[in-house]
Amino acid sequence: MKTILISLISEQTIPNILVTAYYKPHILWFITTERSERGRRTECIENTLKLKGLLPSPVDIKKVIVDQDSLTDCISKVESLIEKIHGEVEYIVNITGGNKVMALAAYEIFREIRRQKVVIGYMPLGKNEFLQIFPRKRPLKIYEIKELLNLEEYLMSYGFIIQNKHWLQEIKAKAISRKEISRWILENYEQLKGVLDFLWERLHKKRRDKNYKLSETFERELTKIESEMLNKHGFEVKGRLISKDITKDEIVYLTGGWFEEYIFNEVYSLVQDGILDDAMIDINIESLDGTKNELDIAFMKDNVFYFIECKTLGGEEELNVIREEVYKKGAISTLLGKGENRGIICTTHHQIGESLSARARDYGIEILTMGQVRELKKWIVEKFKGVKKY
Repeated sequence: MKTILISLISEQTIPNILVTAYYKPHILWFITTERSERGRRTECIENTLKLKGLLPSPVDIKKVIVDQDSLTDCISKVESLIEKIHGEVEYIVNITGGNKVMALAAYEIFREIRRQKVVIGYMPLGKNEFLQIFPRKRPLKIYEIKELLNLEEYLMSYGFIIQNKHWLQEIKAKAISRKEISRWILENYEQLKGVLDFLWERLHKKRRDKNYKLSETFERELTKIESEMLNKHGFEVKGRLISKDITKDEIVYLTGGWFEEYIFNEVYSLVQDGILDDAMIDINIESLDGTKNELDIAFMKDNVFYFIECKTLGGEEELNVIREEVYKKGAISTLLGKGENRGIICTTHHQIGESLSARARDYGIEILTMGQVRELKKWIVEKFKGVKKY
């Protein structure tokens, strides 16, 4: 018996992908609208299913564009598909997407089918469950969906392609190899801030250069721990003169990359512990319409996407950078699915004003101070405490 999955299309693509992964149907029917097609939602779903190896052959995929405000149009167009079916099939109807008219039309049509097996259900927002509402069961029949999307699959489901996909493993390996030195810098940040600021001022505009010859005089005598850090990174120190032929990778690392790598290693350790599902660092993404964005760190938990922006900052001028990031990352968040706060900005500030924190939360973003960053693993575990993991 062949299985036909009927998916109602709207902005939220994940439920349609997860239900498809659960049932692995032979035939897919997409019931969509002009608005959803302008947003290329069906294309995003198909691309993700193809990536997962779950897309049927083109002959077994049907797409019908309906008037989402016309019950008559929805019913007639879906019924025209049913009329072409011969033989015994099983219909799985996922009414999570679409609007109320589309869901009502689908429910009315398929609950009246007597000669075929029919299951109608939906996925509650934020839950990996498919609830069967027809045929009605007492207690309510719930199918647990154990499929977990990785970051690439999630991003693709919302129309984002990872541009630097082939470099991510190398970037990840390099971050892991510097785990201990990154932790050491963070643990001693207050004592190292002077020399880190010195390097930032002289190197941050050189981040795109392949290499740079640094030879600058520090404003005072270096402390023991400052000298230790410079020695760890191969700088030549003569009195207050600091010099080195420095590569692009080293420039990026010493002008904030160390902070990003520390945070990634904390997040990735939670992936290794099975608390989170996937994590990446330094991701360059591009939407189907060509819009490009960069994500410092992103991770997955139970098919929900989260991202972290990292800022090594100091004064009021740098607080303005956080404000700008709140707006920019808030805009990205709205494009990548609804749900609870999913954006995090990690900073080296020891205090963030309540007005800025409140504004960030309005955009779905939490700002963490240096104290919270030092307890990041605990903070993340507490965030997901009590969240069911299949």
